[in-house]
Amino acid sequence: MRTTKFIHIVIIICCFCLLNSCVKLKEDLAGQPTTDKFFKTTADFNSFITGAYSPITTLFGTDYPYVAGAGAEDVHTNVVRWKGFEQVNINSVSNPNEITDQLWNAHYSSISICNNTLQIISTSALSPKELTPFAGEAKFLRALNYFYLVRWFGQVPILTETNQQNVGTEPQSSVADIYKSIVTDLLFAESNLPDTQTDKSKPTKWTAKALLAKVYLSMAGFPLNQTSNYALAKDKAAEVISGAVYTLNTESNGFFNLWLLSKQQSNNEFIFTLHADRFNGTGGWVNRAVRPWDHGEQGWGDWESDKRFFAEFPAGDNSRVNGTFYLTMIDGTNWQNTDYAQPYVGKLRDGGTITGGYAGPPIGNTADGFYCLLRYSDVLLIYAEAANQAEGTPSPNAYSAVNTVRARAGLQPLSGLSQAAFDKAILDERNWEFAFECNRWFDLCRKHMLASTIGSWYPGSTIDDHNYLLPKPTDQLSIMKGVQQNPGY
Repeated sequence: MRTTKFIHIVIIICCFCLLNSCVKLKEDLAGQPTTDKFFKTTADFNSFITGAYSPITTLFGTDYPYVAGAGAEDVHTNVVRWKGFEQVNINSVSNPNEITDQLWNAHYSSISICNNTLQIISTSALSPKELTPFAGEAKFLRALNYFYLVRWFGQVPILTETNQQNVGTEPQSSVADIYKSIVTDLLFAESNLPDTQTDKSKPTKWTAKALLAKVYLSMAGFPLNQTSNYALAKDKAAEVISGAVYTLNTESNGFFNLWLLSKQQSNNEFIFTLHADRFNGTGGWVNRAVRPWDHGEQGWGDWESDKRFFAEFPAGDNSRVNGTFYLTMIDGTNWQNTDYAQPYVGKLRDGGTITGGYAGPPIGNTADGFYCLLRYSDVLLIYAEAANQAEGTPSPNAYSAVNTVRARAGLQPLSGLSQAAFDKAILDERNWEFAFECNRWFDLCRKHMLASTIGSWYPGSTIDDHNYLLPKPTDQLSIMKGVQQNPGY
C-alpha cells in the first residue's frame, strides 16, 4: 500500500512538470517508464494511468475553467484583469495566457499520459484481458480532454500514441476530425471498460455512453451543425437511462447534499467526478476563491454568481437555489450585505473546512474537493433535447425526462409545448440545473446564442463568431509550430 502511494506521488509530480510547458510533452517521452523498467503487473498500469487524472483535477480546483466560461450568465468576477472573459471581450484582457495556458497545458498533459499508457500497452507481455480495461480508460480520458480542447480552442493538434513525438510540428486538425477522434475513442471505451468499478473515480462503460451522448449533442450544434447526431445523442442517452445504473438524488434536501464533501461518494447521480486530495498534490483553492473575504468566510472573492442570473431562477425552485447558491454567511449576514453584494457559489464551497462542517472557514489554499463533470440529470436533459430535435416534436418520453429533473426542483411538469418552445425550456432547465459546472458557456456556443443571450447584458461588447473560441496561448504558438491563432485574436 505504501509503495502504491509512493508511485502515485511520483506520477503526480511528473504531471506538474508537464504543466510548465507543452514542449515538455516531447522532452518527457524518452524518459517515460518502459515495460522492462516498471510495468510488470496490472497494479503498475493502474498507478500510471492514475497520473492522467491529476492535471485536470488540479485544473478544476482553480479559477481558470470557470473564468474561461464567465461569458455565460452564471459567473461574475471581481478580478479586473479577468473582466474581459465575463464581458465576452477577451481582446481587452492584457494577458489571456494566464487563463488559456492552464487549460491548454492541463488537458495536453493528461493526454500525454494517456498516450504513453496506450504505447506501453502495445508492447506489454500481459494478456489483452488484463490490459484492455486500461486501454479503455486511457481512451476515455483522452476523449474527455479533447472534448474540452475542441470546445475551448477549436482546431488543435490531435496527438496520439503514434505521433506524440512530433508535438512541435504536428499540424492542427479540423474540428470535424477532432470530434471524429473523440467518438472513435469513446466507442472503444464503451466496448472495453467494465460495467462497474469499485473505485468510483474510474469510468465504466456507462460513463463512456453518457459522455458520448453529450459529444453527439455538441456535434449537432455549432459549429459542425451535423443535425443527424441528435438521433445518436437521443439513442445513446436512452441506453444510459434504460440501464438504470444512475438515479437522481431525491432524498430530503437532495440537491443540496450533492455538493457536500462528506456525501460525494454516497450519491448515485454522479457519473464522472474528479476527486481532489490535498495530501497527494491535487488539492485546489476554488472553494476559497468563491467565498467573500468578510463575515467569517475568509475567502478571496475571485468570482461568484451574478445577481441578474440569480433573479432568473423560477419561483418555487427552492431545492436548486439552496444547493446552487450560498446566500447566508457564517456570521448570518445576507449576501446582499457582503462586500461584493453578489450571490455566492454553493456547489463549489465545500472543500473541507477548519471546523469540519459545511459552514466553517476554508481549510487552506489547497483543500480537498470534488468536481462533477457529468451527472445523471445531464443525461436526462440530453435525451429530452435530442429526442425533440430528432423527432420534430416533444414525445412523452422527452417530457418524462425533463419533468423528472423539474420534479426534484419542486417545479410543475411541462406539457403542450411546440418543438421550439420545448427546446427553449430544456435550455433554460440546463441553465438552472448546471450553474457553475462549466456547462452554460458550452450550451450557448453550441446553440449559437451568445449575441442574442449575452448581448443585452454587456451592450459595450461586439459579439461575433470569433467570440465562440478562446485565443490559443501565444507561448504555445511558438512551441507547437503547426498551431495557428484563432481568427479575431
